[in-house]
Amino acid sequence: MKTVAERITANISSVDVYSMVIMLIFCLMSVVFYPFIPNAANVVVLDVFMASAIGAMVVLHALTDVKLFAMFRRFYVIPIIYLMYDQVHVFVQTVHPIDYDDWFIIADRAIFGTDPTVWLARFSSPLITEYLQICYFLFYVMPIMQAVELWRKGDIERLDVFTRGMAFCYFISYLAYFALPAIGPRFTLHDFAALDADLPGLLVTPVLRDLINIGGGIAIGTPDPVAVVNRDCMPSGHTMMTLVNILFGFRFRSRFRWFFFVIGGSLIISTVYLRYHYVVDVLVGALMAVIFLSLEPWVNTWIESHMRSVTALWKTLLGEH
Repeated sequence: MKTVAERITANISSVDVYSMVIMLIFCLMSVVFYPFIPNAANVVVLDVFMASAIGAMVVLHALTDVKLFAMFRRFYVIPIIYLMYDQVHVFVQTVHPIDYDDWFIIADRAIFGTDPTVWLARFSSPLITEYLQICYFLFYVMPIMQAVELWRKGDIERLDVFTRGMAFCYFISYLAYFALPAIGPRFTLHDFAALDADLPGLLVTPVLRDLINIGGGIAIGTPDPVAVVNRDCMPSGHTMMTLVNILFGFRFRSRFRWFFFVIGGSLIISTVYLRYHYVVDVLVGALMAVIFLSLEPWVNTWIESHMRSVTALWKTLLGEH
């Protein structure tokens, strides 16, 4: 029979480790850049609270058979992913206060001989814009669809693989924003204030566009959106994570796999058509999806191999033999 220490340690997943690591990184950055970050203390308090909550769930799930705890263990990462996205942008402009849009504009022109967002404008129509704006917004929904499907099937092993891969790639994409911050062509190559007139939709486009702007740091009525918008253009997280979700969909033969393929493919096109991204950062996002989804199982194996040492430490601390 397993000891308490062994049960708790065996219940620690790589998703827990990935979440703890990125929260630790942001806590350390809050301390280092405390004089320059107005709400640094809030970041530390929130992350300590979330880390404590994750630890509590690990223990409760290990020591009880309550299905609710098992569900929380698999799905808590969803709000963590969105909260970490908000937190990374607390630091990006302070840590690396340079925008590299000029580099990406030059790269796109070198590859295509023109600005792809400008070239695509000739094919725009309210119907196409409406469809692609909906696809872009479904980015937030499709991974949850796949996770819920796996949970309802009772396929916990695959659900754990899915949440591990998604969390790992999400967090890598967030940390990559520090390398080459950029705001995107809707600000640099186009008039952001005229976007609704240049790319009108039919019904829901303005609402979805406003929601995406708010999520990207631009409140409605912001006088200087360039100053506050998130520097999350490079790499294209929408491309990276959509491809990861599609790859998992076909790997696990999800009933939604062709939906993910069609809507996800349209979503990737929408990143450029809707002027959120340059093509070069879409290509980088696609490359990162392949690289880091392939790398994650190796990282997971390394973590699991070191859990034995953690188990031994727990047993010593708890006086178990």
